[in-house]
Amino acid sequence: MHYDQAALDAAYDQRVWAPDMADWLARYRADTDAARAALRPEIFSYGPHLLDLYPAQGAARGIHLHIHGGAWRAQSRDDSGFLAPALTAAGFAVAVPDFSLLPARRLPDVVAELRDCVAWLRPRGPIHLSGHSSGAHLAAVLATEMEFASVTLVSGVYDMEPVLLSARRHYVLLDAAEAEALSPVRHAARMTAPLRLAWGTAESPEFIRQSEAMAAATGAETFVLPGVNHFGAAYAPAQGALYATLTA
Repeated sequence: MHYDQAALDAAYDQRVWAPDMADWLARYRADTDAARAALRPEIFSYGPHLLDLYPAQGAARGIHLHIHGGAWRAQSRDDSGFLAPALTAAGFAVAVPDFSLLPARRLPDVVAELRDCVAWLRPRGPIHLSGHSSGAHLAAVLATEMEFASVTLVSGVYDMEPVLLSARRHYVLLDAAEAEALSPVRHAARMTAPLRLAWGTAESPEFIRQSEAMAAATGAETFVLPGVNHFGAAYAPAQGALYATLTA
């Protein structure tokens, strides 16, 4: 893509594009604390990990499983329940799981854990899947392998080749076959659920390119968020046009 190494590294470093990153992460935690206090989610175990399950309000319409971001190496369910108030008000039970982080585990192992999470949730009703950032990547991988009622991907990366050429290669350790298998844009034909993609215009140009490529490969419904950076985009499933579509 005609980047030199410094430019490619910057394209995958969110601090370059969102200098208020720390403020957004603090907001995630505060809004999750408020959601927990108001909605009192049940805490369950699936495998070795915990999962918060926020109860649906009113007529139930299934499970919304949200996979958090954090560049595959940060954040947890403690930072990731901020979508729950809006989605539970629309009738979804909202599941927010913990899972292993890199580099303590490898990316294929993380995907396997999330498959187990989906299997654990499956008896509770139809699953609507979403993810933000690296969580959108993980959600997209799952969507190439499993059936969902709908899939919503926000500000993700969907082709691992440029990721593995960036500075992230120092902790995202994949061989060529694994990189191919975990590049969902290359397996778009396997996605059968209704698919929605969202991203902000103030994101890294490389994240915008990845989202546009995924949209072109899948024909997904797209939601472009004017003036919104990578971290602000995380709220898109709980507000505005994307929320209206998710809850129609």
